Amino acid sequence: MRFRFALLVLLLTTVLAVPAMAETDTPGWYFDADLGGVWTAGNSESSALGAAATLRRVIPRWQFIVNGSASQTQTTNKTRTATGTVDDFDVDETSVTDKTAELYKLAGYSLFDISPHFFALGGVDWMRNRPAGIDSRTLFALGAGNTWWTGDDSKFRTFYNGTWTFQDDVVENPVAASDFPGIQIGYVLRHQFTESTRLESDIVADLNLDDTEDLRADWYNALPVSISSRLELKPAVRLLWRNQPSLEQLPLLDGSGTPTGENVLTPLNELDTIFTLALVIKFQPDPEG
Repeated sequence: MRFRFALLVLLLTTVLAVPAMAETDTPGWYFDADLGGVWTAGNSESSALGAAATLRRVIPRWQFIVNGSASQTQTTNKTRTATGTVDDFDVDETSVTDKTAELYKLAGYSLFDISPHFFALGGVDWMRNRPAGIDSRTLFALGAGNTWWTGDDSKFRTFYNGTWTFQDDVVENPVAASDFPGIQIGYVLRHQFTESTRLESDIVADLNLDDTEDLRADWYNALPVSISSRLELKPAVRLLWRNQPSLEQLPLLDGSGTPTGENVLTPLNELDTIFTLALVIKFQPDPEG
């Protein structure tokens, strides 16, 4: 049954959905790429890399959008020891590198404008966030929404979807279903403060209909600043929240700190906060034709 549902959504996404304010978008291809990273070396080593890209095809009343993002942080802990005597010794160094954060997302949407203020949409969204306990999560969405206003300086719309989610956790939760129906709501807001600075604000909230205590939200806010017609500097913050987070498995110690040989399951943190500062490269059609 679930594979028939997935196939149905994939077929519908090729013919349904809404332009993200297509009234002011010139028909053609749009492409944005975000790049960011931090590296340290020497006495301590760490690296943080992030990249994102969005490809969008706009035709009258219709859009196709594919976007993906990846971020990863690695930290190397060094331990140094000395062997020998005070006057004659050798220094040994060992290094252990751990992946302390990673988040991968890939999504595809088909969007069709039914009227100036009403649209239909369909899409597929995949995510991996192993530090948050999610090895793979695929969500199929089908729904509709409203475009409340759209203009040169400000655009705002809301959407409401039925969803079906397939989730594989790093540590299996024995009482939670791995696939379930849901309801998704959210908004998309764009506002141009000045000629060079604008606000991007998106939120998506998902409710698990199998377990209504399982509520999650993804809230994204960015303040891109134009450097040129092709370049932007974009600081952003993303909040990932889940009321019933995934589980992690911990070794059980006795009162003296000695391992008992048993493990216990405990929830991870409900909230992840991600700050980014990226250089954005933009390609878009010339509105003058």
